[in-house]
Amino acid sequence: MAVSEDVLRLVRTVERLPMEDQDKILRLVSLLSLVAPAVQERTQQMLRALLASGPGSKSECVAGIDDLIEYLERHASAGTERHGLLNRLEIAGGAKVRLS
Repeated sequence: MAVSEDVLRLVRTVERLPMEDQDKILRLVSLLSLVAPAVQERTQQMLRALLASGPGSKSECVAGIDDLIEYLERHASAGTERHGLLNRLEIAGGAKVRLS
């Protein structure tokens, strides 16, 4: 499978960042994989808004990224709790039940 030049450029950029910044990026990517598409879309809008605001310092940018991570953690947690409830209903009732 070929890797696009954009992906390679991104990986090279991220590898030059301090470990703390790399961890934040990995956390964002990990959380994005756990949330619903609507939450992913909202996160992208929030990230675009953060970039458009032109943070004047690294601390402003980090604060915005931390807000994104908190947003994703809330929604990932809610999705995990809902998934656990579905599993308990399936086990208790013996039949699959969908709550959507």
